Amino acid sequence: MAKKISVLPCCGINKTLGLVTTEIGLKLKELDRSIELISPATLSVDQKRFQELIQESQVIVIDGCVTRCATKLLEKEHYTKVKRIFIPEETKKYEFRLGKTLRLSDEGKKFAEKIAKQILEYLRKETARVKQPIVERDFGTIDYFEVTYDKYHFRVPKEGYYFSENDCWVKQEGEKALLGVTDYLQNKSSDILFVDLPEIGTEVEQFDEIVNFESVKALLSLITPVSGVVSAINGKLEEEPNLLNEEPYEQGWTIEIKLADFDEEKELLMDGKTYFEYMKKKIEEEQ
Repeated sequence: MAKKISVLPCCGINKTLGLVTTEIGLKLKELDRSIELISPATLSVDQKRFQELIQESQVIVIDGCVTRCATKLLEKEHYTKVKRIFIPEETKKYEFRLGKTLRLSDEGKKFAEKIAKQILEYLRKETARVKQPIVERDFGTIDYFEVTYDKYHFRVPKEGYYFSENDCWVKQEGEKALLGVTDYLQNKSSDILFVDLPEIGTEVEQFDEIVNFESVKALLSLITPVSGVVSAINGKLEEEPNLLNEEPYEQGWTIEIKLADFDEEKELLMDGKTYFEYMKKKIEEEQ
């Protein structure tokens, strides 16, 4: 990858999950000496200490629990996040139990090493992946259904898009289709900070989670409305995740899919008018 890599683990030294994040950071440094470690304790009291490193590198953020202290330490910094690891998800994925002691067991160290090697493999694939040239898509003029609630304005394209109950859309273009999130979902999410796109060639089934993104409020996923194979990604989102907020139906598209069976699967989706009414009902119930 073009930029250097740095790692910010959480600082939960009084919790086993925090011990795991620290061990992962140390193991990454051990396996690849070019990786730089950011001390969360130092960063919390001296933001300027690591400011240059953060701005010049791609940061791997490792959160040990739902307080997301590592993520929060960077909220005021301008940085590029290459990957985020959430340890509770990893323990669930591998069905691993850490125990309650405040010293990491041999099994805990093996678990941390497994996650570290998983991160390095991800970085290797990212480096090897040939970036497609970013092409501006021409969406022409879009007619919208529109409604305003309080200070929020919501739009839904009248034609050309189909929608799922998960507030995601698909726009067919011949044998392929573009996928994205709706104006409602991006409004609800607030400012989007990071988008994790899948690899080209990834196969997905209808209603699988395919794109993960992080906002100032939550971690969310795009649930694909259709089945198929990822044929392109919107690489622009890696540098400008805010496009999901600013142009959710246009330049904020996330991935392109080669469709598997759109004619059948669209029977489970909504057209623009139906989704508009569905969206309004959801908003009114939330008032």
